[in-house]
Amino acid sequence: MKQCLFFLVALSGGGCALTDLTLRAPEVPAVARQCTSTRPLVTLVTPLEDNRPQKKRCGMKKNSYNMDTADIFCGAEPAQYLAGLLAVELDKAGFEVRHTSSLAASASTDGVQLEGQLLQFFVEPAVGFATFTPEADAYVRLLATSASGLKAERDFYVKWEETSIVGTEDNFQIAADKATSGVVINMAHAVQELLERYPQLKTRTAGNSTQGQPCS
Repeated sequence: MKQCLFFLVALSGGGCALTDLTLRAPEVPAVARQCTSTRPLVTLVTPLEDNRPQKKRCGMKKNSYNMDTADIFCGAEPAQYLAGLLAVELDKAGFEVRHTSSLAASASTDGVQLEGQLLQFFVEPAVGFATFTPEADAYVRLLATSASGLKAERDFYVKWEETSIVGTEDNFQIAADKATSGVVINMAHAVQELLERYPQLKTRTAGNSTQGQPCS
């Protein structure tokens, strides 16, 4: 644990508030490669399109005067690992997930095609008189389409506040991890709900069955 006590150093205006921080990227488990005609197909554009206002950093530190004093960087590109985590959640939910660099490059006409825009991923503290609260914002816009004409767009926004009396650098990591988990789970649940509403999208055509064939 980083033993930088932000509440104490904020009073003096120095210490850890002046040093940059790099967040650990979440571990993305490998998606099970189970090519079968019985699993609903989802084609996911990876990575997400990165449309964050600030792409060079993932957050900032502040002093007690609410001044930007240091940068917070991501250990990996959030547009990449958010797409990977979404694929894992969809796999857990029973979907076969295919990755593509663009929908135009995908040969699949079954199921749902997903592409997303990362609109925000940022962590910064709200420093109060007796509290230290890193706030993490994760904001993704997801577009779902199908060959049958479906077009659905939805925004997913999660803010996580990690409040403590005496804060450490770990509070930034916890806030980022919780916001990441929240937005990924919300997206996966929305895809499940979409296919429950349109069950015909779960059916794989005979010409596109991958049963007994190697995964693409």
